[in-house]
Amino acid sequence: MGNFINSIILIPLIPLVTNLFILILLISFNRTLNRLTKPVTALVALSLLSSALISLFDYFKKIEKELVLSEFLGFFKETNLVVHLNLLNEKIIIFFLLIMVLIIGLSFYKLPRKKGYVSLMISLGLISSSVIISILLIDFSALI
Repeated sequence: MGNFINSIILIPLIPLVTNLFILILLISFNRTLNRLTKPVTALVALSLLSSALISLFDYFKKIEKELVLSEFLGFFKETNLVVHLNLLNEKIIIFFLLIMVLIIGLSFYKLPRKKGYVSLMISLGLISSSVIISILLIDFSALI
């Protein structure tokens, strides 16, 4: 059960932590980090790809579980949040993350890398992480 909890928490947590780290660096070293567009793009894309690989690994192992967050994390004691990890949610997460990596790749090649480029990459990563969290909280298999 411990490995399952670690893998399900890592899926949205890896992009979230990576992008918050880049955001802190951007606030601290604004001029320098705006010049480092290639490493920022690579970090954001690799964090999304690593989450996709973890979800793909869970998909191939056919892990289907529901995790009540209040049982494992004391912060959610008064809520009834349930994280649903089933095959349909994993497919949606993998598809969404691959689309986001393609968007980031196209942005790298098509957009001019001016002052707002690093902010765009950070916002794409944070939006991806929040969408992953919302996908995990919704049970799509019950809707079908």
